[in-house]
Amino acid sequence: MNITTKRAFGKPLNYKGLNIYPVKMKDVDEFYDAVQCLLLPKNDFQQPEIIRMSYLLFLISVSQNDGGHEIVEKLISLYRLVFNTENIHIAMNEKGMVFMEIDGITLYERDFDKIKTIISEQNLIDLDDDFIDPGTKKAIQEARAFMAKRKTRQADLEQQIIAYHCKSGLPYHEIEQLTLYQFHKGLSRMDYMVSSDAILNARYSGMIEFKNDQDLPHWLGFIEEPKKNEDVIITKSTFDQQMKKLGLEPS
Repeated sequence: MNITTKRAFGKPLNYKGLNIYPVKMKDVDEFYDAVQCLLLPKNDFQQPEIIRMSYLLFLISVSQNDGGHEIVEKLISLYRLVFNTENIHIAMNEKGMVFMEIDGITLYERDFDKIKTIISEQNLIDLDDDFIDPGTKKAIQEARAFMAKRKTRQADLEQQIIAYHCKSGLPYHEIEQLTLYQFHKGLSRMDYMVSSDAILNARYSGMIEFKNDQDLPHWLGFIEEPKKNEDVIITKSTFDQQMKKLGLEPS
């Protein structure tokens, strides 16, 4: 069973003898609160000594500042969820290297970064891009805020759960047992299927035409994964094409 099918079936991934479990919908509130510890923009600080730190050491350092003790508490809560254990300890050796012990297995700073990626992919969490400069990041955030104002307000998580129940007929107690990945991917597929049916009905009623029937959507059609920041960033070639359509010469 490969990684993709494991995510679809809600199976854990094994890392160095430890199972990393996908979070279930019943724990979604606790997870979204705890996962904030992985979303701190380390490189925004711009101090060389912080940039050189591993992310785990960075969290420990932040937790030692006033008001930062909650960071480690959130990290422990997150690891309890994904490793399904209470046996978690964080320590530092005589060389100043931070390590974690989970069910007797020692994990080092480089392991933390790999586990962070696994948690992100298992639970569809968009982690901060460490390689993007603060100026560009700010521009992306401003562009996304501008685009959000122009869009129809999307259903919040509570309404999405109700919509999933209404559309699929799955009882709420069974929705609780879905992983976040299964829930959101399932919701995305349902939306695709509804849109596909609407387009096909319009086509067969003569309201719209397709030059090639192969272009007709199918309920089992492939759903492209959106690229990071593609909603607010375009390539130069795309920009040039849009400029030409407006009758302007691209620079």
